[in-house]
Amino acid sequence: MINFSMSRDEFRTLHFEQKPRFLRKCFDPAPYGWSLIDRALDLQDPTRELLKVLYNGRTEPSAYVEEFIDVGLRRRRILKDRLYNMIASGATIVLNRIELVSTPVRDICLEIGRFVGAQTSANAYASLGEEAATNVHWDTHDVFVVQVAGRKHWRLYEPTHPLPISSQVSNERKDEVPATPVFDDVVEAGDILYVPRGWWHRVVPVAGYDTIHFTVAVHTPLILDYLVWACASTLPDLVELRHSLLGDTHDAARVDEAAQVIAKALRDPAMLDAFYTRSQQRERVVTPFNIDALVKQADRPLAAQTRVTLNARQANAESPVIHVNGNPIHLMGDHERIVRQLADTTSIDIESLQARISDIPAEALQTLLRDLARADLIRLEAVVEPLREQLPADL
Repeated sequence: MINFSMSRDEFRTLHFEQKPRFLRKCFDPAPYGWSLIDRALDLQDPTRELLKVLYNGRTEPSAYVEEFIDVGLRRRRILKDRLYNMIASGATIVLNRIELVSTPVRDICLEIGRFVGAQTSANAYASLGEEAATNVHWDTHDVFVVQVAGRKHWRLYEPTHPLPISSQVSNERKDEVPATPVFDDVVEAGDILYVPRGWWHRVVPVAGYDTIHFTVAVHTPLILDYLVWACASTLPDLVELRHSLLGDTHDAARVDEAAQVIAKALRDPAMLDAFYTRSQQRERVVTPFNIDALVKQADRPLAAQTRVTLNARQANAESPVIHVNGNPIHLMGDHERIVRQLADTTSIDIESLQARISDIPAEALQTLLRDLARADLIRLEAVVEPLREQLPADL
């Protein structure tokens, strides 16, 4: 669990798209490390898009991946001896979209997504060497740098092209990098650094340390996306936008009239709500199966420390309708009360949830939570209470 030390509203007001935020020792890095990278490499399809090896630039996949036919299927496999040698020589391996093959990373993405209120994805960077994997650059999305092993030295510089979109990359603009960084520090295991999009950053390993970090990217709809959506869905209904432009004296007046009706339409709260609803309907949260706790041992109590998370990043307790996995949920009574409580927090354990809604008996709460989990509305990091052995009466 991450200690963000501020609320979603505070973060959005003070930092989001504005300035970095550095959180020291805000989570336990112990569950992560090279064994997690090993498991991800076992499961990841090593396509050019999903697996990269960086050493003095990008290494061609043919140097460490082979294709073969396996019982009629064309597959790819990593040539381990070659990859091991590259890592030993100081190469950085990059696993793009690692959350697709790693439940622990998926959980981090969901927690950060719940905090920000947006969709997230993650890339992993792992290296034993002291060679920088990338040159100074900016990203076209906001990122949370989650350092899970070792150390890395980060320098951040103020943006020279604020809030770039995906087509506005920094490759040809490196002469604009400011001379003095506004953040110059070592990020260690257990630290998180928020970097707004457009902020230049230079990242180098620290001598004597291996390093693993995840970059959790935040994917938010932009005002530009709102305009594009409106152009495709609503604005064609406005007759002022359907006039022809013939290159005569009437064009300027028609464009001015169209601009006014566009501005009025875009400010319409109902139109904004329709756009928000569309974004929520497109969201999906993939959670792991838990047949043991939810089906096989459904009569056993869940441990008080079991963490509960709503399967929706954008939901908040004030929303009149909460969407989960693209669907508006229609609940009543205590089921709805629980969902509203979960929409107000990134994650919570059962004991703390029970304290918030203490009028619901503990046994009933367990049943309600299992109902919601089996409906895939919430995620339970479920732990059933261990069976207690019955001791003989004469002992």
